Amino acid sequence: MTEAPTLLAAITLGLLGSTHCIGMCGGITSALSLSLKGRSKASTGWLMLAYHAGRISSYALAGLLLGLVGWFLGDASEALQSSLRVIASGMLIAMGFYITGWWKGLMKMEKLGQHLWKHIQPLASKLLPIRSTPEALALGALWGWLPCGLVYSTLVWSASQNNPTQSALLMAAFGLGTLPSVFLTGIFARQLASVIQASMTRNIAGMMMILFGLYSIPGPHQMWVMSLLSVGHGGH
Repeated sequence: MTEAPTLLAAITLGLLGSTHCIGMCGGITSALSLSLKGRSKASTGWLMLAYHAGRISSYALAGLLLGLVGWFLGDASEALQSSLRVIASGMLIAMGFYITGWWKGLMKMEKLGQHLWKHIQPLASKLLPIRSTPEALALGALWGWLPCGLVYSTLVWSASQNNPTQSALLMAAFGLGTLPSVFLTGIFARQLASVIQASMTRNIAGMMMILFGLYSIPGPHQMWVMSLLSVGHGGH
């Protein structure tokens, strides 16, 4: 099983990346909530949750598929796993710069996903307006493949777990981390978008992600940080 600290880190990554998710998915969830106008709050909330459950399921499926690749490579791929961790760390740092607006290089990677997305988007559009829970789940599952540098960065990280189940759990945890802000933005779009996308919010989230990426690079510094945390925890 994936260790609790890894899942916690994945959830935190999702939370930090929420400023980017608002830009990518906020418009979609806002459109979804508008299409549900006239329904009761309970019905709207349930269908929104179903939509996000489908989205997170797609993340977990993608993690499972990449985890299977790592599993098939076997133990002989130790050097490859280490390389994947370095690549994932670099992508997380790049995402931090992307969120702050200091460097937009990661947009090139998102453009690569457009080739697949152009075939999926028409299918997703046909499901609007949502009329049932299965449709909400299906729409979320399709929109989960929307090209996103943050998701790609986390997928590379999940692939380095060298275990399909662990990779899927990591991506599911990441998806749960994105849920609060994206879900609430769909309901309180105007109230939250200005706060979450504020320059200070994005800069803080971006810098924290850069630090997380630097920490994730394999090396002795990880043991040093963990030892400091354990000493600090033991002092209370």
